[in-house]
Amino acid sequence: MLTKPKPNSKFSILFTFLLLLSFLIFVARSSDVAVEAGSEEELDDLEQLLAVDEQLQEERPEQQSEAETVSKAQRIVVELNGDNTKRLIDGNEYVMVLGYAPWCARSAELMPRFAEAATDLKEIGSSVLMAKIDGERYSKVASQLEIKGFPTLLLFVNGTSQSYTGGFSS
Repeated sequence: MLTKPKPNSKFSILFTFLLLLSFLIFVARSSDVAVEAGSEEELDDLEQLLAVDEQLQEERPEQQSEAETVSKAQRIVVELNGDNTKRLIDGNEYVMVLGYAPWCARSAELMPRFAEAATDLKEIGSSVLMAKIDGERYSKVASQLEIKGFPTLLLFVNGTSQSYTGGFSS
């Protein structure tokens, strides 16, 4: 009788991370879709939630602004280039790479979410290295990584690119 092995904590963290990224990509791709207004009751509920949120923001002025949080998070994401890409990918067990282009609107939408995911992973002590590469500036390296469009997310496990076969919905 065959039994399935229990997933280890690294697998669980990686799986959770991939689900989170899948959801973020789905949200980024669906942001272009227009949202229709719901019932009047739903609008009232939404207004109440917004009022509570505004009140909380007024009570906690010491919190960092969203821009400060994103700026801090983006410093955690390593910028790949022609000199460090191979060393970082081969030298880390897990590396999540975001291939982006500065002119790409979807890349711009995904970048803050990617940086926030990097911050969350660092806070829980994850071994996943979050990295990004400007596919326009470093086109030769991006091509070697098989980045063909923007944005592109790649997961490297022990230096080998793993294909992602999951969906893009929660």
